[in-house]
Amino acid sequence: MVAVEYALNECQYCYVLRPNRSMSWRQNLVFFGSLCGVTLIGIAPLVAMGFWPVLPFAGLELLVVGVALYRVICRCHECEVICVAEDSIRIERGRRGPRQSWVLTRPWARVVLKDCPRQWYPSRLLIHAHGRSVEVGRFLVEEERKQLARDLTLCLRGLS
Repeated sequence: MVAVEYALNECQYCYVLRPNRSMSWRQNLVFFGSLCGVTLIGIAPLVAMGFWPVLPFAGLELLVVGVALYRVICRCHECEVICVAEDSIRIERGRRGPRQSWVLTRPWARVVLKDCPRQWYPSRLLIHAHGRSVEVGRFLVEEERKQLARDLTLCLRGLS
């Protein structure tokens, strides 16, 4: 998802990029809790009949699913901010705050949308300046990535 904000403090344009999320943090916790409840209710008769070794395997399974779900949720809360000022472009990436940050000079910057030679891989959106390049919008769908490339190109030329 791409949100555009105009004329913030020192930035002329500010693009906020976030991955699409189908469920919030709380909804994911409810989902995982219900999965744990259904699993434990499902194995309760087996444990009552004396098949207690099922319990550690069910716990291990829930642990693996919980860790995987946590990692996916953390990736879905990642955010990228592209601030275009008169003379610079600031790109920040992080979850709760900026963990990585790049500053590129605007007059030398250009936007490149690299198509992959194989059709099944997504394209890569890069911002180049002075031999450095930063990939943005890795989590965007192809159509959003192409639209962002067009918007950034117009923005850097000063046409929008």
